[in-house]
Amino acid sequence: MEAWPVAAGGTIGVVNWVDAHTHLFSPSQREARGEIAERDRTFAEMYGSPEAKMATVAELLGALDAAEIRHAVVAGFAFADERDIEEQNGYLAEAQRCSRGRVAVVATVNPGLAGWERQARQALDAGAVGFGELRPHNQGWEPLEPAGRALCGLARDAGAVLLWHVSEPVGHGYPGKEGGISPVELCRVATEFPGVKMVGAHLGGGLAYYLQMPEVKAAIENVYFDTAAATLLYDEQSVARLVDLAGPGRVIFGSDYPLLSPRRQLQRLLGQLPGDVAKQVCGGNAERLFRIATTHE
Repeated sequence: MEAWPVAAGGTIGVVNWVDAHTHLFSPSQREARGEIAERDRTFAEMYGSPEAKMATVAELLGALDAAEIRHAVVAGFAFADERDIEEQNGYLAEAQRCSRGRVAVVATVNPGLAGWERQARQALDAGAVGFGELRPHNQGWEPLEPAGRALCGLARDAGAVLLWHVSEPVGHGYPGKEGGISPVELCRVATEFPGVKMVGAHLGGGLAYYLQMPEVKAAIENVYFDTAAATLLYDEQSVARLVDLAGPGRVIFGSDYPLLSPRRQLQRLLGQLPGDVAKQVCGGNAERLFRIATTHE
């Protein structure tokens, strides 16, 4: 495990800002980028190029300090191979233990593999608060078939959050766009498992628009929406509109670090949202959902 700063001294402001969508890799996985790409097609698509950013926890904490952000929710990558998942979850668990409460983990799982439940429970025992960023179609499992239902049942029983990669069905293509779930699938999964808290990444791929339909609004009260990569996908008013549709209590700030800068993304939202709303979207909602408030010390 590399050395990293665990506290920001006096740089953190009075508000506990939270970046609820970031990604980490162990240094050894970054060094083995080419080898992993040979056995994992989706990883190759997103990280095969040496130019694709892969961050360690030391780099993340430095970025958080620069942004005066206190906490982050970290995910890894939806690997297909058990050995890659095991190494990554071990690294994330160590990062959580050594960060003095600054890092909360959503662990990687692949319900398409035999024995995945053992890995999932090990991650929960190590302190993970959820699973994600889930990419079922990249990994070869279906959200509403037995493997997906088993994951939702495990999350329900454990009180774990499910972070889904949700792809907007229109617009430009980019590496990693496909392979998560669609807004329609997210709606169906959330409806069938109302006891599971879920986050639709990337503004939920447009699902929030349908909250204007009363039956949809009532059916998916368990779904939150994060703002990860919003500036790469939508116009400048997209998050403000999302808050209007979903309500300020169901929108969560996420940068998608290291793809985007937490500092710039946070400053953008603070300039767009009223102060009380910003405190919820950029801090309080994630603290409650991911139980970060209990790990401040």
